[in-house]
Amino acid sequence: MDKNTEIIESMKNLSTALNKYHSNTETAHYVQETLIELQKSKAVDFIGNFMYFLTKTAMLKRSEGVVLNETEDKLWHEVASYKDIGYKLFPGIGF
Repeated sequence: MDKNTEIIESMKNLSTALNKYHSNTETAHYVQETLIELQKSKAVDFIGNFMYFLTKTAMLKRSEGVVLNETEDKLWHEVASYKDIGYKLFPGIGF
């Protein structure tokens, strides 16, 4: 399985959990919307969209005061662990 497919699978799991426990939050809606966009994205678009997602979702989650339960927290860290994919888009700047 390639990295993009792994990220999409992890995002599906996170989206499912957020919709189960925090369905009325902007964070859950944004994760679902981004998942749909990532499924359509290719190459650099995918990486750029994913990197933007990581930043925006972290801020959105904090601003809404969403407290992740143990399952969601595990899934969030799984998704965030793919942040190194950004090295392909921004080599040499340590992003």
